[in-house]
Amino acid sequence: MAHRLPLTLLVLLALPLPAAPPAPRPSLVVVVSVDQLSAQLLEAFGPGLPGGLGRLQREGLWFSEAYHDHGLTETGPGHSVILSGRFPAHTGIVENRWIDRTTGKAVYCVEDPNGKALHNLSQPGSSNVRFLGDALGDWLQAQVPGSRVFAISGKDRAAILMAGRRPTGVYWFSGAAGFTSSTAYQGQLPSWLVRFDAGLSERLTADTWLWLKDPATPEGRTAQWTFGTTVLRNGALPRLIHGSGMPMDKGFENRFRRSPFLDAVTLEAAEALLAGEALGKGPGTDLLALSFSATDYIGHAYGMFGTEMRDQIHRLDRALGRLLDQVRSKNPDAWVVLTADHGALDITEALVEQGFPAKRVEVGPFMAALQTELRTTFKTDNDLLLPAYDPTTLYLNEAVVKAAGLDREAVLVKAQAWLRAQPDIADAFTAREMQATDPAATGSPRDSSNRMLLRRSFHAERSGDLMVAAKPFVVFGTPPAEYPAGHGSPNAYDRRVPLIFLGPWQGGRRREPVRIVDLAPTLAKELGIQPGTVDGKALDLGARTPAKAAKPRR
Repeated sequence: MAHRLPLTLLVLLALPLPAAPPAPRPSLVVVVSVDQLSAQLLEAFGPGLPGGLGRLQREGLWFSEAYHDHGLTETGPGHSVILSGRFPAHTGIVENRWIDRTTGKAVYCVEDPNGKALHNLSQPGSSNVRFLGDALGDWLQAQVPGSRVFAISGKDRAAILMAGRRPTGVYWFSGAAGFTSSTAYQGQLPSWLVRFDAGLSERLTADTWLWLKDPATPEGRTAQWTFGTTVLRNGALPRLIHGSGMPMDKGFENRFRRSPFLDAVTLEAAEALLAGEALGKGPGTDLLALSFSATDYIGHAYGMFGTEMRDQIHRLDRALGRLLDQVRSKNPDAWVVLTADHGALDITEALVEQGFPAKRVEVGPFMAALQTELRTTFKTDNDLLLPAYDPTTLYLNEAVVKAAGLDREAVLVKAQAWLRAQPDIADAFTAREMQATDPAATGSPRDSSNRMLLRRSFHAERSGDLMVAAKPFVVFGTPPAEYPAGHGSPNAYDRRVPLIFLGPWQGGRRREPVRIVDLAPTLAKELGIQPGTVDGKALDLGARTPAKAAKPRR
């Protein structure tokens, strides 16, 4: 005979379960972007490192197959993606520079004609005036009262494009004057930064970059290549940065940026910001976006696998270890995220020596041949395309096309056909084809086609009339004296970067392909806030393990 449950128990069972209490928010979130830290570089030099890079890999939740899923992999576009969750097609930051169609002049991605530099009001300032949409910091401040958002970097575009629309403060390195900001953000520099800059000049005069001979950083290659009158020496430490009596001029600044000392002063500035603004001590959740720029300058100048880069990664490991110790000691519940704006390709000549099908293509002769083909076909004496320093994006010379009475689409189709026939070009697409392509994030980012990748870097009002992808390991341009290595292609070596979350989640390595546009919606979900319009999706970070010393914050 079946037993009957008491009526009161039946009523209780029928009631809905109480909602789970919201997960506590951290006092501080720190998002770190290391400019040009490719996944390959981290895997080559990262294992066994004793500092922050090693700790993040050992303790963090590491998505080792994370990709920027757009085609023009430059610093501006990459940083615009990280905390917006949107492709460059939607942030409007399609390249570091593009052509303004109304003036025909090149525009820098954070150029602001109305802004002034706060350290010197006679100099132009930079801002987010060209950034479209919003970002994590904007969502956080709108939904969590008392939250603040700061960004700091060695590069203006890195700090500005991670900060969102309305940051509390955004700062960048301006050379011998120290760190600065713009009148677009505030009326004057905060007192803690004025004090920091006042004492910075002595620390900028680091005289020599020495190699830290340590078991964790075995000596890299030493090589030399000659290009005309230019001799490139790779693996040539020590390097002189500033000697006695040498001026602190533009040459000094260039040498300083191409050394680990840039990251060292950026870390010091970030520490001054953390203390000066008492980050993590307010009523809301504070966000700090921090971008280290030296890896990019060093990678451009000396390649990925020389002693210079090995030493840089070791020093970066130390810097990140110091940052983690300070952040977590003062805010035990803080979350830290590590990623990068893009990867990179090693020096072409070094790749050739290793058997890769790497090649340099001179832009001048390449573009001259294309212009000649178009002039001959359309019987005109004038070039039908604007000059290009890199033929990955090409613009019609609208005035010439119009004056000649030509059909602009016919000119583009002819140029496209010529480009597709070249042995070093993978594909080319017209603006019309780009606009007809849906940029939605579908499929695996490992398998994204050139057409899809370039579409996600295309904005109708800012991008070129032709979008071009070179074949893998093909680099346009002869090596300049300063930057013989680079990035910017749709290839995986430029797109695959680290993505590591250190916080209340169980650590471990995850190998499923994810996108960097997933980062912002993931943090929004974990913070219990609603994101704006995004192209990515929230990743499942798993269950949380409460921090021992964390204080509940709602």
